Amino acid sequence: MTVSIQGALRTAAATFCLMAASAAGAAVIEVGSATGRPGDDVTITVSLRSMDAAVLGTQNRLDFDRETPVAALPNGQPDCVVNPQIDKTATAFRFLPLDCDPAADCQSVRVFVLSLTNLEAIPDASALYSCRVAIAEDATLGTHPLANREVAASAEKGQSIPTTGTDGAIEVVAGTVGSIDIGSASAAAGTTTTFAVTFSLSDPLAVVAGVQNDIIFDPLTPIPATDGRPDCTVDAAIDRDATSFIFLPMGCTPGDDCSGVRAFVLSTGNPDPLTDGTTLYSCRLAIAADAPLGSYPLVADMPLASGPDAEILAVLASDGAVEVIERPPPCAGDCDGNRQVAINELLVGVNIITGAAQTSVCSVLDVDADGTITINELIQAVNNALSGCA
Repeated sequence: MTVSIQGALRTAAATFCLMAASAAGAAVIEVGSATGRPGDDVTITVSLRSMDAAVLGTQNRLDFDRETPVAALPNGQPDCVVNPQIDKTATAFRFLPLDCDPAADCQSVRVFVLSLTNLEAIPDASALYSCRVAIAEDATLGTHPLANREVAASAEKGQSIPTTGTDGAIEVVAGTVGSIDIGSASAAAGTTTTFAVTFSLSDPLAVVAGVQNDIIFDPLTPIPATDGRPDCTVDAAIDRDATSFIFLPMGCTPGDDCSGVRAFVLSTGNPDPLTDGTTLYSCRLAIAADAPLGSYPLVADMPLASGPDAEILAVLASDGAVEVIERPPPCAGDCDGNRQVAINELLVGVNIITGAAQTSVCSVLDVDADGTITINELIQAVNNALSGCA
């Protein structure tokens, strides 16, 4: 196993030494972050923003401190794994300095992400690889940096791509104080629905001033945009006036390549802590017209909480889901499709019958689809107003 990895490293080094002419575009290698307690194992993910460049391979060096080191496999190699979806099977990882002891003095991991056979570009916003970080039992609470160094990327034929990198971090915190829980919803294809996100408190003595979390959605059940921002609304009852929402990944185009939303729930002036069972916010989902029936995940990621003095508090998170169901039959009189018949919709029916409005204004009143609305169809709408849509 050691010989194979060393051979891959030599091949990767040769490949990157051949980089000469600059390729069009640029790239960013982004190191993720994670939160854990002393003694925990956490996972960090390193991703690529190709920024329209055709990136075939990357390299970087991940520097860590000894309280939050990248863990080792039984064979002494870094416990890191390439993202199988990018099919870069010659990817190699190596502890630095050379011949260091992973349990005592290793300080970095050098990574080459490449394939000797797959010459397809790595898709933008792809995860490159992930590594397990073993937080020491005596790790100091606070932020431990994961510095991103020696960043580089290559295009076809060894062309060098201008590349920058962003650092990550491990937040070492005390025990978890609560959970951010993503709700669930159901709706038919081609319609919209809403789900709520709630907060549960597991430590009754904890004072939680604000929280943040990510929600990763399926392309067929996205959170849509309103004026370019995620269609999410903070619950007015918790008085968190500085709450904000952004699409992920950063710089994505809503309705095109966004895959998630990050929520920051906080206040600039309200000192009251969040309580157990609080509804934090709600978001609208727009179900694609061609979405097959079934369940689509709403994945909770990157949960974090803060105390009143900006101290980091650890929280858990639970996933939600949206169930795409059969479209219910039309309900006579339900002009706006909300499965309720209101007085204004009944009056629309009266206007149509008397000739003051066209049938097209509320076509669901035309139960027999003959192009006209009669008194018996209006009576069906009245019954639905009284008893509800089936």
